[in-house]
Amino acid sequence: MKNNSAAQKAQEAEAPTMTIVKPQEEKRAEVINKAGAEIVEFTPVQEQPKVQTIDELKRKAELLTRFAQKHSDLIEKRKQVENFKISHDNDTATVLVHDAKGEVFNSNSPKTIGKLIEFWLEEFTEAIERIETQMREIA
Repeated sequence: MKNNSAAQKAQEAEAPTMTIVKPQEEKRAEVINKAGAEIVEFTPVQEQPKVQTIDELKRKAELLTRFAQKHSDLIEKRKQVENFKISHDNDTATVLVHDAKGEVFNSNSPKTIGKLIEFWLEEFTEAIERIETQMREIA
């Protein structure tokens, strides 16, 4: 038994130092060695926020104003389409489309008008979401 106890003492003397970090206590770690436990304090590194120049703030404010105006316009257009969808009459509604060359397309088909309104609502909603995302990125 004495041989075993001597071997254990030799192994303990050669044991490397271990560091145990507990997840609940991120700022503390225990260093364990043959003499006992020792508590080491860690301080987190804090980054200083970058100070924006006046020109950068003006540019952001200008972009935000432009996006806010575009957002308002898109909301108004979507309201107009929604109101038409609610109040349109299947017998009297007509779609008239003019292109850049002066060509004209005319339809009073309720199915065509319904699909066009659905498409516009989707497009306006997606555009509004994109503008809102851009506004959040700026702010």
